[in-house]
Amino acid sequence: MIDRSFFIDSCDDVELNIKRSSKLEYRISYDETKPIRAIFVIVGGFGSSADTRMLDFTRRQFALRFGVLAMNVFYHGFCCRVSSEEAYSAKYSIEKEDVENIKKVLAKLNLPYHSNLPHNAYYFLLEDMMKKQKEAGLYTQNAFLKGLSYTILPTNDEYQNYLLMPALDHINALKHLFKTHGGGGGEATHHLCRWVLRLTNRSFNR
Repeated sequence: MIDRSFFIDSCDDVELNIKRSSKLEYRISYDETKPIRAIFVIVGGFGSSADTRMLDFTRRQFALRFGVLAMNVFYHGFCCRVSSEEAYSAKYSIEKEDVENIKKVLAKLNLPYHSNLPHNAYYFLLEDMMKKQKEAGLYTQNAFLKGLSYTILPTNDEYQNYLLMPALDHINALKHLFKTHGGGGGEATHHLCRWVLRLTNRSFNR
């Protein structure tokens, strides 16, 4: 079984005029002892980055069982969940909107807001307050505070682009795959990659 990872240049956010600062990563797996019947792209959804070992396992299983070249693309905004792998782990953050939500919850409870306190301190203070009030019987055990929030920031200063850049990342990964593997992997792989390149050039390079 062949497993390879690539880091390539992909697209900038032309719509918002934001230049991309990171490389696009994609991974492939295929069985070098069998002819490749197809290129199979596994599009990971929200949460797939929490454990990349599962991505690798699933990709290898498809390649092994079905004779395909299986691919995972770590597209723009893909790493949007906290992970044990630092390179792929999103970060918790308290942004302006989250601070406003803290203030609203405090106001409902007639509690003061102090700007000199770290914002995350309020989460712990409110949690402790709720625990004590539940123990005192003032709230039921399944009661919870509504309105608090925090922000999850993807890695590499990325953000949710609502599928435009992720789609382009998959296309650019396929084009790069053709350039690096178009002449290898047997005649079937060669024709598959030629077809992919013709399709992407026709659709997106006008």
